[in-house]
Amino acid sequence: MADPRKAPNTTRAPSVGERRRKTTPPPRRTRSGSAQKQQYLVTFPAGLTALVEECLRADLRLISVSHRDESALLFSAFAPAESVARLSYLKNVFQLVLEAPRTSLDSATRTIARRLQRSVSPHLEHMSGFRIMAQIDGRLESLDRYAKKTLERAVTSATGARVMFRGGGDELWLIGRRALGTIVLGRRLSRTAKSGPAGALSPELSQLLVRMSKPRGEDVFLDPFAGSGALCRARAEYPARRVMGVDLYAKPRFDSPRTDAPIKFLCEDALALPSVKSGSVNAVATDPPWGEFESFTGSAQEFYATMAATLRRVLDPGTGRLVLLVSRRMEQLVADELTCAGFEGPRLVPVLVNGHPATVLNTYPVTARSTDGRQSAGEASHN
Repeated sequence: MADPRKAPNTTRAPSVGERRRKTTPPPRRTRSGSAQKQQYLVTFPAGLTALVEECLRADLRLISVSHRDESALLFSAFAPAESVARLSYLKNVFQLVLEAPRTSLDSATRTIARRLQRSVSPHLEHMSGFRIMAQIDGRLESLDRYAKKTLERAVTSATGARVMFRGGGDELWLIGRRALGTIVLGRRLSRTAKSGPAGALSPELSQLLVRMSKPRGEDVFLDPFAGSGALCRARAEYPARRVMGVDLYAKPRFDSPRTDAPIKFLCEDALALPSVKSGSVNAVATDPPWGEFESFTGSAQEFYATMAATLRRVLDPGTGRLVLLVSRRMEQLVADELTCAGFEGPRLVPVLVNGHPATVLNTYPVTARSTDGRQSAGEASHN
């Protein structure tokens, strides 16, 4: 018979997840004491792979790319996760946890679950809740219930975190890309940026267009078709002498994130720019109308010819840089008018904007020396 005076033993044995959390080692380091490389999968607006890779090499220094396609890069870097997550030209950032050969999604899911049971990844630390999602070749996919439960149990056992059925918590994504050859499990580090008004450029595309303009601290920057101000706000994240936006109709939100990049709004005709002195602008990045010309009675050819002549007038002939986003069907017309106005033959970069074919034209005045030491797009720094 049990002695009633003896208190019952209420000590609970730690769960497997708790034991693993306590014994999970910190990220391994090399003999020199520096952190090992981490792997990241990042996505961005389609068509700008080369520019994004250039920017990543400038912002993160040493990176090694193992996969690239039109809208994603898989790379390793010594950069900490928070440094990669805050790069605003990336749509999504995933820190790789595990991967499995690409057979079927359900088979890869079960393989990843088994590997997670054998070895706990440090990239799953500090999770209180999570949910599992899947995307294969750019499309959201549903997981087999059994395979999903198997992976959920493996994650819970390894971390002690619970499944969040109604959203919230960390997002663990199973991702497959064409030609990648594997399905990866990645912990999403980024959150979707708040979008602007309908029709406005995304924050990621705005950032990349600004980076293509090679921002410098001494720049006077101009967006003559400012609209909601997306490009001006993106440019204001870098040092500048002045940032100017022009629009006759829109009321942009020109809240500058930097005090050393003041933004000025001009309500005037973008095809004339009467308030802008000749040769006073160092860089233009803009998104002119895609064939709908309010208050302009002429043809598309006349519109773009007038625009090109005005931009040629205001740009500094020695340092001027121009980045234009136009509808794909207008690219040759715009390129011809820029050349006629005195610009070098533009570099054409095909992109997709909300699923619509578009082209970025990148050029500079023909009198500007091509060897004037213009920095690459990636060399712009977030000072």
